[in-house]
Formats: sequence, structure tokens, C-alpha cells
Amino acid sequence: MAARPRSRRQEQVQFATELRAAGKTWPEAAAAVRHRYRVNARVAPRMARGLSQRQVAELWNGRWPDDPKTFKNISTWELWPASTGHAPSLDTLDRLAQLYECSVADLLADLPNHGHPPPRPSPAPTGPAPAVGVDLLDGMAAEPLLLTPQLAGTLVHRLHDVRFEELAQALIMWVQQANPGLNRRELLLKISTALTVAAAAPLLDIADADERDRVAAVLDDPSRLDLATITHAERVLQHYRRQGDVLGPQIALQTALAQRHVIADLVANAPEDLRPRVLTVYAELSQMVGWQLYNLGDYRAAQYYYDDARTAAHDAENTELVTYVLCTMSQLATWQDKPRVGIDHAIAAQAWAVQTDSPAALGYAADVGARAFAAAHQDDKAQRALEQEHAAVRDMTDSTPLASWWYFYDESFYWGTTAECALVLGAPAKALSAARTSLPMIDPTNVHNYAHTLALQSQAHIQQGDIAEASAIVGDIAHISGVNHSPRITQRIADLRTSLTPWQRSKAVRKLDDLLAHYRLTGSSSTNKS
Repeated sequence: MAARPRSRRQEQVQFATELRAAGKTWPEAAAAVRHRYRVNARVAPRMARGLSQRQVAELWNGRWPDDPKTFKNISTWELWPASTGHAPSLDTLDRLAQLYECSVADLLADLPNHGHPPPRPSPAPTGPAPAVGVDLLDGMAAEPLLLTPQLAGTLVHRLHDVRFEELAQALIMWVQQANPGLNRRELLLKISTALTVAAAAPLLDIADADERDRVAAVLDDPSRLDLATITHAERVLQHYRRQGDVLGPQIALQTALAQRHVIADLVANAPEDLRPRVLTVYAELSQMVGWQLYNLGDYRAAQYYYDDARTAAHDAENTELVTYVLCTMSQLATWQDKPRVGIDHAIAAQAWAVQTDSPAALGYAADVGARAFAAAHQDDKAQRALEQEHAAVRDMTDSTPLASWWYFYDESFYWGTTAECALVLGAPAKALSAARTSLPMIDPTNVHNYAHTLALQSQAHIQQGDIAEASAIVGDIAHISGVNHSPRITQRIADLRTSLTPWQRSKAVRKLDDLLAHYRLTGSSSTNKS
């Protein structure tokens, strides 16, 4: 049995390797990667081979030295047809096809077919239920949302095969393609609220009857807390984090608050040998609640839960978690235009981070420090913090053990922060380059990070006077807000639109205003900064 992959990239390479070992061609392996990981047809063949954009550029330069390319060229081709990308020429597609050993058509396989498909046959009254994915959601906007016994049975049997990222991406694609007259946000909120209520049931995802009975007994009598119950609580934390990334804070907050209440009862009765672990779970949940409140704009409440999380992490003597909580406190202060407070928390985070062996802790502490220093216009210190972060990120490999709360932190985050600091310090060209580097590295199902990185690109275009491109990107962010209705995302949209006021009579901005009206995103901006 192959070793369990330690990262998403390693998992993708392992998947493609298994396909090749089974006799699949490179185009077939790339097609499977494209469908499984919801990437476009220009990205999939590179992922299937386990290549970075920089490595593809090196291969290109080795074959065509008279036409050199950098990883930035590869990045813009892969982003196309989004407005943030650049359309590759036929010659470029031909050369990429040579590198990937596929046809040009394989690199365009995800583009729409504008022909006239044959009429769809009526579904047979009997037969297998649809697979989980886009097909499962097809037609839901027009049909009653009913879960038939046949479909329920199929879902139960497929439960272990379903990946959260795939299901989330299917949901995103379905919402984007739904009838424009449908109130997507209202429908998503109703669906996800119902799912959250169900997911909050502590026994829902425990398949083993003995384990379920044991956890139920602990909930009835917290003094019976055992290692199995804590392990179960730790296992579901990651799902709660990803729920907020995809569906937004309104939904994720409900689940986190419910679970925090349950774990608080267990903390009070935990035996000494288990107390640090259950306190760590409680601290994570308090931080998670604070993070969702921060995204909802309730900063005072967010600060309360962050303080609670820091105290619990100290009580658990979990230095790495203390570092993480202090980092989020720094981010909150900087966002509220209190950069000196942000610097204070960042320095404290760095002091604790050096006591760990975690490059992620060192990198993220430097990251929030860079943002706070930049907001305080301490340029040299911001640059030094970015250099410290880059060094830490380079120390992170696929084999580096990471605590669960670092799931979001990788090289893409460093480039995003580099872009953010460059914008604050008045270097839009540097910001645009960094944001373009970051975007292809981000897991697209992390809607929150993806939208904020797009906002950095738009802001850089505004500073450079490229209003058409800036407006198009704001439209892309508005589209995303139909899935993740985070007030921080809508605030970024409002701030960007305010920045476009001098050009509001231009065709690009008028088109954007029509789109914002469609998504009900018109309104005043805030003075807060990212």
C-alpha cells in the first residue's frame, strides 16, 4: 500500500502515477486529474506530471531558448479564460502540447461547446442513482429538493469516496450555472443551514457502533471522557474550518459555537492526563468562532473569543497554537487600522514561534508582522519580515508535519502577503506580479482566500490605471460572493468599487455596476483595510 500523501500536491502526483501504472496515457491521466481536482485543462497535465510552473518554464527554455518564458507566463496561460489570465496563442498551445505529450485539443477540453447538443432523454424510472458531483446537482434549481431512498442509499455507500473539495467545487459550479432569476444566496443559506444543524450532531459521522455508544455516554456524563472521544472531536475540526472557507462565516459559526459548547462541558471534567488535548480542541474552537465573527465584522466579539482561545492554548501548554492565535489577533488589529497593536501581537507570536520546531509557525508569525509593519509604514521592517517568512516557507516540504490549523498556509499565502504589502507601500507592479504568482497555487475550493487574492490583483490594476481589467476582476469576485457571502468579501468589493469612482462613466465600470446590482452588492464601502 502506498504511503498516505502528506500534501495535496503529493496526493495529485500519487493519483496520476497510479493511473500511469495502470496503463493510462498522459492525456488520460491529465483528464482524470482535471475531473477529480476541478482544475482546468491547462493546469491538469502539469499537475499530473508533478511539475511546478517554474519547472515547466525551464523545460520550455531548454527546448526553445530563443523564446524564453518564466513561471509567470505559465501562470497567466493557466489562469485563462478568467479575466486574470492571458490567452495562449496557437503556437504556445502547440509547444505546451509537445511538453505534455498531448494534443492541443486536450489543452482546450474544458472550454464550452457552442454546438447544438442532442435533446436529453427523459430519465428512466429505475436505475442507478447519479454519482456525487456536478451531475448530482444538475437540474436542482428547477426540481424539488428531495432525497429519494434510492439516492440516500447510494450516498451512504459512496460516503468514504467523497472528498470535501470535490463536493464543494460541485456546489460552487452548480450555483454559478443556476437560473439567474434564482436567489442563489438564499437557497445556499437554507441548504447549508439545514446541513449544519445535522452536522452539529456529535454522533452523526461515527460509523462504528461501539465508538458511537462510547461518545454518547461521554456526552451524557462528561466525567467519562476518554481518548476516543477527544480523537473524534479533533477529527471533525478540519471539516468545520473548510466549511467557513467555502460557504462563509454565517454558516460555519453555527457549527463552531455548538461544538464549543459541548467541548466546554468536557474540559470541566477532563482527567489530568487528557486535559491538555481537550483544552487544545476547546482553544481551536474558540479561535474558529473568533475567526468567523471577524469575517462577519463583529470585531469586539471576535476579540473576546481570541482572548479565550489564547488563554486555553496557554493552559494546554500548546506553544504552537498560542502562536497561531496571537497571529490571528495581530491580523484583526491591523485590519481595524491599529497596526501598532498588530505589531505588538506579531512580536509576541514570533517570540513563541521560535520555541517550536514548526516552520509554519515561524512563517505565519512573520507574515502578520509584515502586514502590520507595512500598515505602520515601517517599510524596512516589513521587508525583513517577508524575507523571514520566505525562508520559513522554503523549509516547509511535503514531509513536514503540520498541525491541523495550518491547513491553509503555504507558499501561496506568502505571495499574497507580498502583494498586500506592496500595495500598501505603493508598488503596484510588484503587487500584481506577486498576486499572479499566488493565485494558481491556491486551492480554488478555498473561496475565501481565492476571492481576497483576486481583490489584491484588482487593487493593483486600479493603482496602475488599468480600469477595464480591475473592473472585470471585481466582477469575478462578485460571482464568487454568490457562494461565500462573507461580509469581508463584500466589503472588499465595495472598497474596490469606491476606488473606481473617478471612472464610473466608463463602459467597464457601468458593466460592473450592472453585475453588482444583479448580485445585490451595491452599497457604501468601509474605511477598513486588508
